[in-house]
Amino acid sequence: MKAKLFVTDMDGTLLNSEHKISRGNKHAIKRAVEAGVVFTIATGRMYASTLPYAQELELDVPIITYNGALIKTASGKELYASYLEEDLVKDLLDFAREQELYIHLYSEDKLYFKENDEHAQYYQKMCGVPGNAVGEDIYKYTYHVPKMLIMGSTPEEADAAVELVRRKFGGRIDAMKSSPTYVELIKPGVNKATAIAKLAEILEIPSEQVLAIGDSSNDVSMLTSVAISVAMGNANDEARAAARYMVTDNEHDGVAEALERFCM
Repeated sequence: MKAKLFVTDMDGTLLNSEHKISRGNKHAIKRAVEAGVVFTIATGRMYASTLPYAQELELDVPIITYNGALIKTASGKELYASYLEEDLVKDLLDFAREQELYIHLYSEDKLYFKENDEHAQYYQKMCGVPGNAVGEDIYKYTYHVPKMLIMGSTPEEADAAVELVRRKFGGRIDAMKSSPTYVELIKPGVNKATAIAKLAEILEIPSEQVLAIGDSSNDVSMLTSVAISVAMGNANDEARAAARYMVTDNEHDGVAEALERFCM
């Protein structure tokens, strides 16, 4: 059976190393949408960072952001939102300070960090959204926080941060890597899989016609939950193990290959 709902991760999947959508992927997406496929995005990025890509593709469908904590249409209609408790946000800020880790948060779809250091500068350049350096006033922005992000200087530092968070907070927070140095902090039970299930229900698309494609650890939940799961050629070991199928990497139009194989 061909996929009717095609859900793609962004970084390392839909986007190449220059954080752009290739001409080949754009062409395949346009053909698929014209053929009736519902094409959308599920990403760890904030909504403000994802929206320009949805607009570039001329999509007006619900997009999944913050690793599943927010589902919102490209035209701005919010369909679902889940936020961290304010006390937990403060505890995570304290933890990062104690461990001397870079951390930032998102409140009301705005980016906040203590200092505009090299981590903050890199992230702003990557996501295309300017952030706010607020020092200790970051504790004033603990409301409507869908997720937080720790950035390590090395993959090993990020791995260690995941283990530290899991030991310290247990079931209060889920910690997972979305890139070699990014550690996503999100509410337990909120992930791309649950968001895709909600979206498929909203769109009235049978579960057997849902496809997800990704490359990283924060994609594992959706890859293990959908009928058609695809890993990119550049995927890490966790994503590869979770997926049923494999396509080429994000430098060679893996998304276009998946559209051709499973939708067209």
